[in-house]
Amino acid sequence: MRSLLLCCLVALAGEYSSTAWKIYEYQYEGHVKFGLEKRNHAESGARMKAAVKIVGSSADTFLLQFSSVVFEEFNGVPGKSDFVAANQIAEKIAAQLAKPITFTYSGGNVGEIRAPSEVTDTVVNIVRGVLGFFQVTVKTTQEIYDLEEVGIHGKCLSSYAQKTNTKVGVMDLTQVVDVTNCIEMAAYYTGLATAVENKVSQQGESLFSTVKYTYNIKGSEQGGVITKAQAMELQYFTPFNVKKGSFRMEARKELVLTSVKDKTQDIHVNGQMESRGKLMFKIVKNANIPVVMQNLDNPVPEATKLIQRLAQANAERIDSTTTEEVMKLYQLLRKIPVDKLKQMWTDMKTNPDQRYWFLHTVVEVNDRRILEFLDQYLSEPQLNVLEALTVIVQAFHHLETSPELLEAAEVWPNYNNDLIRKTVVLSYGSLVFKHCAHITPCPEAAIRPLLNMAEKIRSGNDETEKILVLKALGNAGHPRSLKTITKFLPGVDPNPDQVDKRPRVVSAAVQAMRLIAIRDPHGVQLITLKLFLNRELEAEIRMLAFMTMFDTKPSMALVSTVTAHLLEERDMQVVNFATTYLWSLARATTPDNHYLSTAASVAMKILARKFGHLSYIRSSATRMDWFNKDFLVGTAAEAFIMKRASEIIPAEMMVKLNFHFIGRILQLLEFGIRPGGIRHLFGANIPGFNGEMSKTDFLAVYDVLKKWETLPDDKPLFSFFTRASGQELLFSDVNKAFLQRLIRAFSQSAGKDSMVWTCIERLMQGISWRGVLPFLTAEGRYIQATTLGFPVEISKYYHSLRTLDNNKKSNLWLFYGINTDLFQSAVEVKTTSPLSIPVHVVAKINVPARKFELEIPRSNKEIELFSFRSNAWVISRNIIHPDTPKKTPIGTNEQSQSVMQNKWHAIKKMCSKSSIYGLAFCAEMDLQRVYYQEEYPLYYFLGSTHFALKVAPVQESSVEKIRLEINANPSSSSSVSVRQLIDTLRKMGIGGSPMPLVQLKVVAESGSSQKGYDTSLYYTPEGEHTSAQLILSHIGESPNWKMCVDAAVTSVAKANIGWGEQCQSYTMFMRASHVSGSKPELKAVFHWDKIPEQMELYGKSIARYIPGMAFLWGFNQEEKRNARQEVSASVIAASADSIDVKIKFPEVRL
Repeated sequence: MRSLLLCCLVALAGEYSSTAWKIYEYQYEGHVKFGLEKRNHAESGARMKAAVKIVGSSADTFLLQFSSVVFEEFNGVPGKSDFVAANQIAEKIAAQLAKPITFTYSGGNVGEIRAPSEVTDTVVNIVRGVLGFFQVTVKTTQEIYDLEEVGIHGKCLSSYAQKTNTKVGVMDLTQVVDVTNCIEMAAYYTGLATAVENKVSQQGESLFSTVKYTYNIKGSEQGGVITKAQAMELQYFTPFNVKKGSFRMEARKELVLTSVKDKTQDIHVNGQMESRGKLMFKIVKNANIPVVMQNLDNPVPEATKLIQRLAQANAERIDSTTTEEVMKLYQLLRKIPVDKLKQMWTDMKTNPDQRYWFLHTVVEVNDRRILEFLDQYLSEPQLNVLEALTVIVQAFHHLETSPELLEAAEVWPNYNNDLIRKTVVLSYGSLVFKHCAHITPCPEAAIRPLLNMAEKIRSGNDETEKILVLKALGNAGHPRSLKTITKFLPGVDPNPDQVDKRPRVVSAAVQAMRLIAIRDPHGVQLITLKLFLNRELEAEIRMLAFMTMFDTKPSMALVSTVTAHLLEERDMQVVNFATTYLWSLARATTPDNHYLSTAASVAMKILARKFGHLSYIRSSATRMDWFNKDFLVGTAAEAFIMKRASEIIPAEMMVKLNFHFIGRILQLLEFGIRPGGIRHLFGANIPGFNGEMSKTDFLAVYDVLKKWETLPDDKPLFSFFTRASGQELLFSDVNKAFLQRLIRAFSQSAGKDSMVWTCIERLMQGISWRGVLPFLTAEGRYIQATTLGFPVEISKYYHSLRTLDNNKKSNLWLFYGINTDLFQSAVEVKTTSPLSIPVHVVAKINVPARKFELEIPRSNKEIELFSFRSNAWVISRNIIHPDTPKKTPIGTNEQSQSVMQNKWHAIKKMCSKSSIYGLAFCAEMDLQRVYYQEEYPLYYFLGSTHFALKVAPVQESSVEKIRLEINANPSSSSSVSVRQLIDTLRKMGIGGSPMPLVQLKVVAESGSSQKGYDTSLYYTPEGEHTSAQLILSHIGESPNWKMCVDAAVTSVAKANIGWGEQCQSYTMFMRASHVSGSKPELKAVFHWDKIPEQMELYGKSIARYIPGMAFLWGFNQEEKRNARQEVSASVIAASADSIDVKIKFPEVRL
């Protein structure tokens, strides 16, 4: 038998309870704080107090009444600061709690909550926090028991322990709720859907929560009365390794019975009441961006004024106060109905600056309204296609998906403009991927429009359409599309006669499985293994299948199967690609490849017996990565070259860049190119090309390229694609027609209406690079219930402002705390990194003479080129004073001895002056840290950080301007750096006649005087090989000072370097060679005759560290005298997986 208690009420199932005639009065108090686990750090918090009265109106319905509501904020250091009353917030909450609120109780559960519509969801959630005390299960026959129950956090596991003192008739009950592992969580997650979750990278849970309830229950005639109840919720969050420090939330609440009275009259609830759900917390998906707060009652005029101000303030450059205002604008726009958005567009579209700002901020209205707005925008009679493509990509990038949204977006792939339609089809695929990110299994209805499109065009002959739909399916990554994709794969589809075997289509089909590999690895493994083993397919298709197979993170068994087949493989292009990829994976350090790297290492040991030496001339795969286990961040870069044995140009080439952070893998950037017609043009070899990269080789390549017009008109010369965050944004073909138009535009016969002439006229008139592009790169929000009924939110925002001249201001926020429409209380980390490149220049271009000049006038102001500023705050905002938040640095400024011993403050400023150019380059650094930053990496980021690079004028300098000259046709004006060069080279023992290639001058002008440097590059044919020379000369006071570099590549790469008076004062020599054979060897020698004394001192100081470093790296050291002014090294391939390294220094050999 069990009794279910509602506060003081115990009702047995099916029985009428006489407690409906009682009035129970309680005192309620709850508070929440956010901070760290260490002493002397600031915290932010909120506290609410109220008198609560529960009155029974019927057997199963009760009225909840609140009075004496108090709301307080905390912002400061515990023990030194206290809660401060926020009376106006308390009044707002009290005004809503004064409305009638009822709830039902049946069968021992808190049931339906009802309240008037004007009571906000935020306040109803506070009510849930109070009612959460009354949902407790008592088993009188067991002292310890576990139950799955529905509470404010969701459906979670509760562990109970009870003890009864029969002498005084009191039961002590403890309930612990495992919030971290709820079966059904009252939580909401949005954003970062394209960043693949990786549990291995998390090194433990990054968010952990638990709640403990304690009850004192006293027996009564009705069964039992809760005289006192308390709850404490602890939550720990870290973006890094959980063992290395974390943020902490502490939430406490208490309910104390103050009186029990008899009800003297019936209670009648007046006014319209609405159902507000049950006890489980209701997520409020409001427009409230957590890092700002403002009044949202009248959003249209406020958004209009803000756009007008931003357009004006950022017309020429990025305004320093813009970032927070842009975030406020996003917030306002998300509050405006679609008809008002359309009206704002009508009012602003004729003003270029306001049009620009409206379009690039309205894209952050991340629901169905943006689709309705874009439908009107794209129907404009004079549509700017480039502008439209940018807007579409941005809008789809941030849409929050739902079944209704996908249904509304289904009609978009039918748009009539080809470029826009292609972008929309790809974007729809991305939308499906995001929709399925948190739904398992993902409904087939989401992908059905693309599947229908694929089935419709499969039997046709339109290659471009097939590639488009396959790429969209690739973006979607829906497991249900595997069956459709296989119909485009020869050797997999059961009807081979219906499969389009053109390599471009098959390649797109294989790559369409790249994201499905995450969601259905087994299905993808079966298909890709079949493709890889099919020797009738083109080599690059088999290699793509191999790549995709390893995206599934195959087991040791599957890797062993592939290895066994590789031992029997005859195509050395496939063998080399697979072995180089396995070799790279065997050395992978990122956590997602932890097990795969072991399997790859075993595979390489087996393959080494037959394929001992890898060739990077054939098809190959290269991977480099790095990962930090403390910060849980890392990067990985991969490059793939896929060739056919019969062709010299690769069939496909790709590069990928991934970023690992907070247990997720962001496929940051990917670029691929398929040479197509160019590949066929070169064929298996290039006549006259011998691989020495000489002038003869370049002429041989040029002779082949001149035949490009003989290629078919209907075949692309090459194709390329670009992906960001794993999603393909753009793919295109470059064909003969496009290239012919480009050549005509640049030809001398092109008229003044050509694109090139228009650009030249713009340059002649002078260009002002106007336009600041706001872009919300990333928005990730996680919202979860707390026991108080306040929503705790973890948010990450990355926002940037960019100009066309490459100036940039980036902001990164991390928010952890309470975020409601009334107040915010949180820990907030903010970093700002502006990049400013001052562009006030005069450019002169002489195309026939191949000359370019750039003049930069002197600036009398200090210019900050780049800076990075970061700090962590505890912050309190409220809707009464939204523009004046309370904030305190999380690291205290206390000067006590206990704090100072764990605190350090570094301030440095370094400047380097150039007297020639009249400029000083300065670096400034200001760091403040408290508490064991080495032990706890999280705390390292929570101090104050400021770093800046600046350029300042040298006050005593008379430089008026700096001129940059580039002369790509220097033969006519350089007959004198030529005679001098011949003289210099002959003194160095080099023959031949140098041919000038390019000349670069950087000169500071002051009146008629000039100072600076002149750099010239020459090409000197010498018999069967060629060499290149570079001469750097001083202009001005020391005209005889020069630096000469002579480099040549034959079977040996060598370089002579001399500098000083006519390049004779100091000399160095370098040589590198490769020795082939059973054990290939790479040799390098660095020799010097005479070097400056300072360089010699540096060299000797470095030499002192050699013995220790050699020991740490595992080298054997031998004291032996070698050549006095020489360092040499050799690397020998001792076996397939090991190398021997020998290094000789003047006095030691390693």
